[in-house]
Amino acid sequence: MIIVERLEDIPSLPSPIALTMGTFDGVHLGHQHLLGELKKRATPVVLTFSNHPTEILRPQATPTLIDTLQQKLRHFEKNNVALTIVLPFDSALAALPYDTFLKKIRHYLPFSYLVLGEGSAFGQGREGHESNIFRLSQELAFEPVYLPKFTFEGEVVSSKKIRELIELGNFKQAFRLLGRLKDKE
Repeated sequence: MIIVERLEDIPSLPSPIALTMGTFDGVHLGHQHLLGELKKRATPVVLTFSNHPTEILRPQATPTLIDTLQQKLRHFEKNNVALTIVLPFDSALAALPYDTFLKKIRHYLPFSYLVLGEGSAFGQGREGHESNIFRLSQELAFEPVYLPKFTFEGEVVSSKKIRELIELGNFKQAFRLLGRLKDKE
C-alpha cells in the first residue's frame, strides 16, 4: 500500500479508481464492507485524516480514538487498499466547500467512483451531502455510490457504538464489531 500525505504526491494508479473518504476510526465491520465494495469496482483509494475532525470542529467533544493512525493504516493494508491519502484535518480544510475539495482531489486523482456510506456529508457546513454530490458528479464525470448503513446482529455498526461498548466494558462485542473476534472465541 502506498501512503501519501499531500495530494500533490499522489502517484499514477491503474484506472478506474474508486475513492472513499472518512475518519475510519477502528476500521470496523462497516468500514471493511465499504472497502470491499471499493475493491469490487476499481483500484481502491482511501482519503483519511491524521487527526479526528472533531478536534477542529468541536474540540470539547473529541472522542477517544479506537485505533492509532498506524493501526488504522495497517487495517487498510490488510484490506488491500492500493493508496491511502492521509491529510491533517485543520481549519483550512474544514472551511473548504465540498465542491472545491472534490475538484482539488480530482485534479490529482482521476477517480471514477466515489463510494460513501449512507448519510455521509463533508465540506464546509456539511454541504457535500448526497443530492449535491450527485449534481457535482455530472460535472466531474464520476459515479457516486452510497452504501446502506452496515448492520451486524440487527444493529448499525459505528465507531460511536464501539466506543460505547468499550466504555461499558463489553470488549467481546466491541471486538466482534471491529471484526477482530471470531464467533467461536
